[in-house]
Amino acid sequence: MNAWDSVFLALGGNALMLAALAWLSRSFLSHTLTKDVERFKSQLTAEAAVASARLTHDLHLVAQEHQVLVSKLHEKRAEVVAEVYGLLVEAHWACQDFASLVEWVGEPPKKEKYSVAMNKAAEFYRYFDKNRIYLPAGLCSQLEDFLRAMRGVVIDFGVHTRKDESGLHNEALERKYEAWTRAAKYFDSEAPKARAALEDALRAIVGPPPRQAAALSS
Repeated sequence: MNAWDSVFLALGGNALMLAALAWLSRSFLSHTLTKDVERFKSQLTAEAAVASARLTHDLHLVAQEHQVLVSKLHEKRAEVVAEVYGLLVEAHWACQDFASLVEWVGEPPKKEKYSVAMNKAAEFYRYFDKNRIYLPAGLCSQLEDFLRAMRGVVIDFGVHTRKDESGLHNEALERKYEAWTRAAKYFDSEAPKARAALEDALRAIVGPPPRQAAALSS
């Protein structure tokens, strides 16, 4: 073997060695990258599972808080409805008693009943006005119309009760009894219908009783 053959043999061996080293390097790098990718994928999957569980938990807490707020709002609304209705009934009774054509012995005079009726109406309106935010706008309008109509006929008759009847002339007495009759007729016919409509609206806000609601949902 001459010198050139030895050189070429050496170079060829080095080239093969370099190729082998390059292949081994690529294989090692590929294997390492594959392991890193799999590890990264596993890490991402685990982090995604944790984030999903945390989000589900947070959403559940938000839903619970919302349910509590809705429940408290419904309780407050039911409380307001009950109080509004109670005060409305008391105002209705007082106004109806004042306008009644029947007078019993020993009863307070009309002048005193007028003050009671107006105070009851004012008591109702003060509570209603402070809590109207819990009631639908349409119902608020109905309540205001009902109270306005009641107060209208009561005041129309009430102004006459403040005067001494013995000093009234016949025309004034006639106007007084006309106003009294209109008030009595209103509470005999119109007021009960308006109150019944209000009762239906108030019941609709509270909802059906538990047993009835269960029957409707089944």
